[in-house]
Amino acid sequence: MFINRQWWLAFFVAALVLRGFGAGNAAASSMNGTWRIENLVLEIFDCQQLVCGRIVWIGDQALRAAQCGKTIVWGLAQATPTAWKGGAILDPNDGKTYRLSATFQPDGELRARIFLGIEPLGETKMLKRVDLDTFSGRC
Repeated sequence: MFINRQWWLAFFVAALVLRGFGAGNAAASSMNGTWRIENLVLEIFDCQQLVCGRIVWIGDQALRAAQCGKTIVWGLAQATPTAWKGGAILDPNDGKTYRLSATFQPDGELRARIFLGIEPLGETKMLKRVDLDTFSGRC
């Protein structure tokens, strides 16, 4: 009986500690920041202990008014210290939603895997961390 009581106490304390540190938020925030992918810049941020992203700069003047500020990435959950899975991304050009996973690369780039159905049949896009202050015409 004494061993069971100690085990339950240890379990209870561990649960409180993990909850207090916000394990989900810590995981998501390591990706936070501004990232350039092709002709747009995304601000990656925590949203309900997952990772989301919104357009904060877009190179195409015609699309700028309609697309700026739009959240196009949502639902990424951390799978490992350097990988996120289970997300979705909206293509601002055609309005279609695709599945998304992402991994940090050793060189500091972010590798986004965008796909329909199964991941191996998808397309890979590389994102580079950027300083938003260097872009004119921000959202």
